[in-house]
Parts: sequence; structure tokens; C-alpha cells
Amino acid sequence: MAGMRGHGSPAEGVSARAAPSVLRLREPLERLYRDCDYAARVERDAIRFPLRYPDPADRELVALLTACLAYGRVDLFSRALEQALGAMGPRPAAFVRGFELERDAAAFTGFLYRFNRPRDLVAFCLAARDLLAAWGSLEAYFMAGYSVDDPHVGPALERFTRGFLGADLKRVFPRGRLSRGYRHLFPQPSTGGPCKRLHLFLRWMVRSEPPDFGLWRQVPPAKLLIPVDTHVENMSRAVGLTRRRARTWRMAVEITRRLAALDPADPVKYDFALCHKRMSGDCRDRRDLVVCAPCGLRTVCRHWRGARRA
Repeated sequence: MAGMRGHGSPAEGVSARAAPSVLRLREPLERLYRDCDYAARVERDAIRFPLRYPDPADRELVALLTACLAYGRVDLFSRALEQALGAMGPRPAAFVRGFELERDAAAFTGFLYRFNRPRDLVAFCLAARDLLAAWGSLEAYFMAGYSVDDPHVGPALERFTRGFLGADLKRVFPRGRLSRGYRHLFPQPSTGGPCKRLHLFLRWMVRSEPPDFGLWRQVPPAKLLIPVDTHVENMSRAVGLTRRRARTWRMAVEITRRLAALDPADPVKYDFALCHKRMSGDCRDRRDLVVCAPCGLRTVCRHWRGARRA
């Protein structure tokens, strides 16, 4: 797969020359992870949607739909997601398992969010219905494409997305061409993009430490890759986890490799705290005497490098 060629496991690939500078991050990042107010920040994060559902089948399905739609501003996609979940009723997994195009497609009438239209949600339900009928759960389907020999979750994620993109959706897309909106829900690692939303989904499903709920226990957290959005990208560049300028698959692998030097068993545990550090306004991606004063990352932040020398 072109987008993943030549990438080893996240725990590998940190050069001896780079190791000392990466290891300088251990204490500041551990402190950031330890001191993050997860309970407060979860209410401002997309993870709050699957957490509403105690049943594992509902939580798994809602987690995937949430991650697929989690692009753009949180308040905007949250409103769209509320509309979609409202249409699916109190038991989303049962709604999808019993989904019938002629009867249920109208539930999404009026749905509109950036690239996505009602037919994209209809296609999601049909594809998920058929995969659940064949495999029993999304976890079982994902694990069918997972190998312990894979360096990370990338190859399994590629196979996972193929199931949704290759589903029989001719009744939704009569010309056999998937809509842009539906394809946007399932980015593939082989295209070279960071696949942030699907890595976010896997983080929720695999990790069992706060704030994640870890329903999937067969994939070790060491195999995860970090979900790189604009917040994680800027924070990672600020503290020296990457110098890349483009948000790509390679950036996600590089950042994860360097975090694996700090915690090989759970490198993406820092993701939530890094993301919300900037999302909350506690980092401006520049030097700010007031905002930066209490920040525990200042000693390793590129914006304060000159101040340290002075």
C-alpha cells in the first residue's frame, strides 16, 4: 500500500541522535497527561457521543459514525451528529441491523453537513448492516483484517475501509459511483492522508485508560497511530515531535514513533491532552507571556527556545 510503504512499527525508527531530544519530552508530556482534566474536557470532545450508550453494540457503532463525521468545528459537527443519532432512535445498533432502504431512508431527510447529505448516512447504514450481518460486530470485522505481524494498525485499517467503500450500494448510488461525501467518511491509509478520524475511532475502541473506553481488547495500544488534526499537528511541531509541514500519514507515523520512545506500550496516550491543550486556548502556537506562564511544556517549546538561551 503506497501510503504505508517503508514504515516500521511506531516503537522503531527513532535514531540515536534524535533520542536524547525526544527523551527530554518525557517529564513534560507525562505531566501534561497526568494533569489533564479528562472529566471536564470530555464534554467538549466528540467522545461524549459514544459514551452516552452503555450497550457495547450501540457504543461501537456510534463511535464509528461519530468519528466519520468529526471534521470541521466541534459545535457544527455536533449538531449534525445529534440530528443523525436522533433519527436512529435510542438503539442505533438495532436500527442499523434492521435497516431497510424503502422504510428507513426517510429518517435522514434534511440532513446536511458540509460534504455529507442524507444518502451518505443511508449508505453508511446499509454497509454497516451488511458487515454486521456477516461478522457479528465491527470488532470481528476489523480483526479479520488484523495481523499481529503488521507494524501498526494501518494495514488492518485499509482493509476495514474497503468493506465500507466496496459495499453493494447501487440502490443508493445508481450509477455505481460513490458520492464524495460517502468517500470522505472512510479515508484510506493508502492515499497518504493522516486518517485522523479513523485513528480517533481506534483510539477510543482500543485504549482503556482515560478518556477512552477500550471495548476492543485484542489490539494492543502499542499498534495504534496518533490521530493528527490541526491541534496535534501544531503542538507536535512546537515540542519537536515532527518538523514536517504537511499533515500526512508519514507525519502520524513519525509523531507516534517519537512518542513510543517515551511509552512504547501506549504511545498515543498523549493525544487527548495535546489536542485539548491547544483547543482550550492554553496554547496559542506562539509566545504569549500570560498564556504560556503556567505551561509545563515551555521548557521544550520551540517558541521559547530563544528565551531559554537568554
